[in-house]
Amino acid sequence: MRAANLSSFSHRGIGSAALLSLGLLFSVWLVWHEGARGIFSILQQSSWLVWLLLPAHALVIGLDAMSWRWLLASVPGRPALSRLTWLALLREAVNGLLPVARVGGEFVGIRLLARMGVSLVQAAASVVVEVSLTLLSQFFFAVLGFFLLLHWAVDLQIRRDIFFALLAVLPVLALLFWFQGRVGLFHMLHTMLGRVSGGRDFSVLIGEPRQLDAEILHIYRRRWTLLWANFWQLAGLFAGAGELWLSFLLLQHPIPVSAAVLLESLGQALRSVAFFMPAALGVQEGGFVLFGAIIGVGPELALAYSLLRRFRELALGIPLLLSWYLWEGQGLRKKWLGRQWSQEEGV
Repeated sequence: MRAANLSSFSHRGIGSAALLSLGLLFSVWLVWHEGARGIFSILQQSSWLVWLLLPAHALVIGLDAMSWRWLLASVPGRPALSRLTWLALLREAVNGLLPVARVGGEFVGIRLLARMGVSLVQAAASVVVEVSLTLLSQFFFAVLGFFLLLHWAVDLQIRRDIFFALLAVLPVLALLFWFQGRVGLFHMLHTMLGRVSGGRDFSVLIGEPRQLDAEILHIYRRRWTLLWANFWQLAGLFAGAGELWLSFLLLQHPIPVSAAVLLESLGQALRSVAFFMPAALGVQEGGFVLFGAIIGVGPELALAYSLLRRFRELALGIPLLLSWYLWEGQGLRKKWLGRQWSQEEGV
């Protein structure tokens, strides 16, 4: 069984490495093809002001954390907004910088939230509902982007492709919420995963499935809570468009607010669809070149913005991953000291 698990892990690692290499090669080719010198000359115009993007992005994620905190409203002693913002930033860093198919950050968030005093089931339920609301908010944000596209795009084929893509996503979202609210999605998934993995128990990651389904239903019954949580999610998405607008301003190539909303909404949708690609490498770059052309942003400027976004991801993400490492190390040290103390007491 252990050999089979190691083999499966090895194959997943090879697959992630292959996708990462392909994405990196495509990104490098795009930069070379569109003119590396012109792209880096645009980046040089922003100078030290690019560091303003770090607090700007922290504010964006802080709005997402506010949404998450609303979902924990019934939990006694829920963590402060500052701690949830750190957790939300860490989830994003794990999903964006590690080869975890954009889901590993959610498991990290569940685990660390449970270590902050929230029960494992409540932590898992809050993350599941928060991710579901994020998908719903992103869908409505993408619909707004599509209507803006009608104003900007001349090519009818692009309009048609994006319209049918949104139309295809709608029933998937409807099924997701229906399964969560009616069927007991996680009990069903736990049973299926147990059969596929030879009886392996996944409840240590998210809690007992029936309890998790019940807790998710409990959150969905609190309509006012969901309304406020969704409001803060949408506020975070619009703030993300504001961050994009600021980025182009720092590159000394300002764009209209409507163009920033269009780029951010369709870019977010593209990253969600390309969840299998580590850090959406190559996908993000190609998407900004494509969508940038619609609003009159040349490929050099689009790639300069994409590289600036990558810089922000690394400058914010690496310290966050290090802080996680230190926090985990502190927890292990406390456990070790506890064992030493109990052994001395026994003697």
